[in-house]
Amino acid sequence: MDGANNRRLVLPIGYRFCPNDEDLVNCYLTKKAFGEPVFPNIIPDVDFFQNHPSSFPEGGRLFLEKRYFFSITRRPVLVNMHEQIAAASGYWRTRGKTKEIVISGNNQLIGIKNMFVFWEGRDNIQTKTNWVMHEFRLTHRTTPNQLQVADWAAYRLFQEKKKRASEGSDEESSRGNDTDTP
Repeated sequence: MDGANNRRLVLPIGYRFCPNDEDLVNCYLTKKAFGEPVFPNIIPDVDFFQNHPSSFPEGGRLFLEKRYFFSITRRPVLVNMHEQIAAASGYWRTRGKTKEIVISGNNQLIGIKNMFVFWEGRDNIQTKTNWVMHEFRLTHRTTPNQLQVADWAAYRLFQEKKKRASEGSDEESSRGNDTDTP
């Protein structure tokens, strides 16, 4: 990780970082890609694809909220009809459709969002995990000097909560119990 990002920040009590998609792309990722200072500097630079999701800062069992990181992006490769990005002990597989991120005032396209799920293992033994990441990338843009923007991306990492049984399934199971009684 970047040494500057390892410093402990003093933020107000109760401060919570939860930017919406537009702010994450427009206020943070754009500044990072253009080499401008980002304040507060609370999103660390991480080689995102060299680590297991649980090894990220505040990962593992303590991972209760969403975490944000900057990293150089990697393009997915098509494997068995699924787009995948290789990672340390598995791979990230795309899920869902690409979403466009626009500025709410003028509907100008500023970025795109992709969702990925982490799968552990390789070859024939693969296990889907509950680790999810959202990748935010800028659309093709150039600096005022006509230089290409660095291929930075912002990542939102979290563990997906397990789904609860729906009420309908509870009713069906209770009906099933009624028919089983003699």
